[in-house]
Amino acid sequence: MGERPSEYTRDENDWYVEPSWCIDALRLSVQFKGSIHDPCCGMGTIPNMLGATGADLIDRGYGYENQDFMSDLRAYDNIVTNPPYGIAQSVIEHALKITKHKVAALVQTKFLASQRRHSLFYRREMQKVIMFSRRPSMPPGEMLRTHGESIRGGGSIDFCWCIWDQDHIGSTTIEWAI
Repeated sequence: MGERPSEYTRDENDWYVEPSWCIDALRLSVQFKGSIHDPCCGMGTIPNMLGATGADLIDRGYGYENQDFMSDLRAYDNIVTNPPYGIAQSVIEHALKITKHKVAALVQTKFLASQRRHSLFYRREMQKVIMFSRRPSMPPGEMLRTHGESIRGGGSIDFCWCIWDQDHIGSTTIEWAI
């Protein structure tokens, strides 16, 4: 059985909101040293659940800093983010340049299968991939803001966490989160 297209209309800024269980799965598998920042925080799910700071390219009215991450040169201990799919590779590459410890990115599983992104996954820092055994429902942020959590249905797209660790030496591992 294959992946089916999302039931949601595409958001022009790729603003889709992860359910809390995705962050719970990350917490169960990855330990972070120091503070955490989410540069694509949208509604703030990741900052709220991880006690992190947050910013977003667009002011979405949730009180987070309005910041173009690609021009942000501050050093961060860790970056944990659900980046917009269209700029995910650029966000991850920039995060790896300015992060002291770990970068965790929530991406569609198909993100892993790309010749263009091959070098991103062949890096020494690539520590692990956490595959979800179920598909998360990630509605557009505006839809979630208007209708609340009841809008979430069954997910239709496969997602995973990709973790890079500046101190990692060795092979990349794959884990499954139920």
